[in-house]
Amino acid sequence: MNANKLLTLLSKKILIAAFGFYPEQHGVAQAAYRQALALHQLGYQVTVVTRTKAPITVPFKVVAIDNKAEYQLLLKPSEAEVFFFHGWHNWVSDWAIPVLPLKGKTVLVSHGTNFNVRLSGLKGRLWWLQNRVAAAIFPWKMSKFDHFVFLSSKLEKQRMSDVILAKKRGMTNYSIIPNGARPAFLQESSVDFCIENQITASKILLCVSNFQPAKGQGELLSWFIELGLTDTALVLIGSEFNAFSEQLEKSADKQLGKTVFLFEKLNEEELHAAYRAADVFVSATHTEVQPLMLLDAMAVGLPFLCRDVGAVSELEGGICFSTQEGFKEKLELLLKGSLLCEILGKAGKKAVLERYSWEKSAKQYHFLVQKILSSYS
Repeated sequence: MNANKLLTLLSKKILIAAFGFYPEQHGVAQAAYRQALALHQLGYQVTVVTRTKAPITVPFKVVAIDNKAEYQLLLKPSEAEVFFFHGWHNWVSDWAIPVLPLKGKTVLVSHGTNFNVRLSGLKGRLWWLQNRVAAAIFPWKMSKFDHFVFLSSKLEKQRMSDVILAKKRGMTNYSIIPNGARPAFLQESSVDFCIENQITASKILLCVSNFQPAKGQGELLSWFIELGLTDTALVLIGSEFNAFSEQLEKSADKQLGKTVFLFEKLNEEELHAAYRAADVFVSATHTEVQPLMLLDAMAVGLPFLCRDVGAVSELEGGICFSTQEGFKEKLELLLKGSLLCEILGKAGKKAVLERYSWEKSAKQYHFLVQKILSSYS
């Protein structure tokens, strides 16, 4: 490609729509921010559309929208050559579909589907039944976008129905671009998490996730208490406390503040220190696609033990389980096996450096934009 053609490509306008954005810490917010920053740094004219404007300064345009009509009026006349819509089952894609096609090409960045999720209990069954209409119209929704980005090619039935449909229909208009770990987590931490929080146990089990029943913290806590591990602490970190975290605190009872610790609203430095202090990252989550918290664990060389959900079994650096007994057996193996932890830790960090980094995903998005613009020029 000659310099003039490259310059033309890099001057193109990109619009990224996401229901959450930096400094929010959930996966979609982080992915959209990293994508926007990378494309801006490569020279693209980036505009981000989100629900609330970031209370920080970013080097690209961020537009806050309040309602459906405002959003659609923004999209219709837009001169963006490529649109990235982050996620199914939210206003970003649902409100955009009625005004498609647009002048530019549209890319749905999938963070997983949810209409085939089947959690246990009556609520789980009712959820599945209520989403049969969503499942029926999903092929029509997919037909509205020009291209798709999937986090993985794994054919997982609960959260990756879009990947399954794309492969079943022989579609070729998709790319696989995985999430990345926090860049700072590849470095050492200067904060001693245990000293800062008066944790005296010699071994730490860490779980980072929003406080929600589906994330499995209740089971983790119950299993931890039942195991009665000596000189070991369970640390649960969420974005913010809520009614469910209050239930967890009650369940911890006298162990709260001794062997069980709950934290909220930690900044990146504090979170990094928690990962560095831990011996095993544990998660009993019932539904994920490619969880960022596991990639962060891999970046620090922390072995993980996670329920076999989404694309987790593809990730190096950890072990999956399916049952409570499996969790117990594999946790004991990890806590006793320093060599196993070392092997898993090194494998996880190597995978982050080679595949699961935002730097790598930036290059892949750059290539995708060039491919899309070249294909339709």
